[in-house]
Amino acid sequence: MIKRENEQERDKKRFSVYSAVVSAVVFLIIGRLFWMQIVQGDDYLQKAQQQQLRSITIKAPRGDILDRYGRPLVTNKTGYSLQIQKTTLSNDEFNAVILRLYDMLAEQGEKVLETLPVSQPPFAFTFGAGEPDAQKVSEQERAWKKANPLRYDETLSADEVMEKLRTRYKISADYTPEQMRRIAGVRYEMELRGFSVSTPFTIASDVSMNLVTKLKEEQADFSCVNVMSEYVRQFDQGSLAAHILGRVGIISGDEYDKYQHDGYKKTDILGKQGIEKELEKYLRGKDGISSMVQTSEGFEMQPEAGEAPVPGDYVVLTIDSGLQDAVEKALGQTIENIRSRGGDPGAKSGGDAYCGAAVVLDVNSGAVLATATWPTYDPAKFREAYASMLSDPNKPMWNRALSGTYPPGSTFKMLTSIAALEAGVITPDTVIQDKGIYRFYSDYQPACWIWNKSHTTHGNQTVTAALVNSCNYFYYEVGRLMGIDTLNEYAKKFGFGEYTGIELSGEESQGRLAGPADRQKYAGGQWRGGDTLQAAIGQSENLFTPLQLANYVATIANGGTRYKPYLVKTVRAAGNGKCVLESTPEVIEEIQIKPETLNAIKSGMLGVTENGTASSVFHNYPIKVGGKTGSAQVSRGSDNGVFVGFAPFDKPEIAVAVVVEHGNSGSDVAPIAQAAFNQYFLNNSQNSDINTGSAIGQLIH
Repeated sequence: MIKRENEQERDKKRFSVYSAVVSAVVFLIIGRLFWMQIVQGDDYLQKAQQQQLRSITIKAPRGDILDRYGRPLVTNKTGYSLQIQKTTLSNDEFNAVILRLYDMLAEQGEKVLETLPVSQPPFAFTFGAGEPDAQKVSEQERAWKKANPLRYDETLSADEVMEKLRTRYKISADYTPEQMRRIAGVRYEMELRGFSVSTPFTIASDVSMNLVTKLKEEQADFSCVNVMSEYVRQFDQGSLAAHILGRVGIISGDEYDKYQHDGYKKTDILGKQGIEKELEKYLRGKDGISSMVQTSEGFEMQPEAGEAPVPGDYVVLTIDSGLQDAVEKALGQTIENIRSRGGDPGAKSGGDAYCGAAVVLDVNSGAVLATATWPTYDPAKFREAYASMLSDPNKPMWNRALSGTYPPGSTFKMLTSIAALEAGVITPDTVIQDKGIYRFYSDYQPACWIWNKSHTTHGNQTVTAALVNSCNYFYYEVGRLMGIDTLNEYAKKFGFGEYTGIELSGEESQGRLAGPADRQKYAGGQWRGGDTLQAAIGQSENLFTPLQLANYVATIANGGTRYKPYLVKTVRAAGNGKCVLESTPEVIEEIQIKPETLNAIKSGMLGVTENGTASSVFHNYPIKVGGKTGSAQVSRGSDNGVFVGFAPFDKPEIAVAVVVEHGNSGSDVAPIAQAAFNQYFLNNSQNSDINTGSAIGQLIH
């Protein structure tokens, strides 16, 4: 009995201990829950929300590009891009989503942003489209294999590369080769762009609203895809000044290596050509930061969180868009007219004219008022048209005004005249008789053009008359008497064979100044007396850009001051219009030219437009124009047509240079210069369509 009582007592004690322990545990749990849900509830809620939030970069809008009067050339519009976010989907599910999205984009006619240089099956590398040099194509292929993130062996074929990508991205063998290529292309680009939780991948940019709507309707199938608003470059005047404005594009590997220390990411857009590239540091702006939260319907922006982006500075160019438009239209129309009149290209009368360039400068500052290249292209459609432009024999992407080099032909005769007069080889009154065939050298006896045409001569010629008549015989004699060294001494003063220093330095050609040094550099041959005769009339190896020709004529027009041509008038902050950068005229050289020399040269140029080879275009023109035509011989096809001029004659304001490849003659291309003069002087381009009431207009003016 006593034993049973003791056992009961021990059981009670045990129960009490167990109860106490359980009570303590329950109390601790309740206390912990109270602490977490009541005391620290807000903190834990915030942490839970933060686990769903993703910090993303909000791209800053690039700065606008305006003409000299504030008229917009490049601005921004709001568009939509599709971003793929890092996801918890399995690899197979992720590949399936990519393929569905790719197919949807293709159905809607949208461009997928991927750069894998392998074609759709049968697989082949796509390097060197339009490049006839097989060695260069092979070098491009090797460079890619070496530089791409996967470091491929240089011997791998396109099929072997695709097999490696299929394995790397675990692409199911059930997919067709076409489907596999689509998935691999996107996955490769994602890896190239550093795809991660914090770095989503943009698979398509500036997509249509139809696509956005369709994607929203099928959002359940695209949980890792988000529609983002973005700023897209808008070319407000179409293809106008395309070669100067340039374009933007996604950063390349080489560019990233160069700019990553400036804060650029592998997904950034930057200037690729033209002003967009040259003024990248001003136009870029400062990106902002925002957050996205994952919901059952995908990702949603949290606009109240983060830091707002800062727009880039806006750029005001020296270009007059009205004048630019007139010159571009005249260039294209005149080339078409020359080709139509020329007929059979084999006749060498202009039937092979397709390309050309023109430049208009302010003679008193060096400001570029217009610079046109033909053919041109629409920068808004650059991606879609790239392949066709690359294979186009007329090279529409090539900036002929700055990069093209051409023999100046007879437009060089003003330079030869100035050099001879200033060196004292002749005077304005010196008379040289044109005898048709120049017989000084026994082994080289060129004839004047008029002798070749009709077996007549120009008779006695002064320097002014020789310019009007473009008498080759006169300049053969002057060139021989003066010598190549003196001729080139003055040519260099006018900037021939030298970079002008314009902002787009990476796109400018230096040109070639014919002479012993140039001959030795490029051909290793000997310079002979007959070569000097050819150089004196603008032939031999003389090759200059239209910009150099325009600056040369501007220097004559203003009396000998050679300015550095420039395109950027000012750069201003987007927010308050504060001046960030302002260009002022910069004198490169003051050439000492006697008044009597200038008078003789300018009188000859006036005679060219009133009674000479350009009189068919400028006779009875309401403004006096000084000019010179040139028909420059080239190795194949019709002669190039060249014209240079300035106006008004008595008080020059602008200078124009025009070159049309295979344009037949200078008189044939002179209408392009006339169109520039018409727009500048007669159509009052400075005041047309200028919104001076706008904030930007007020700041500029």
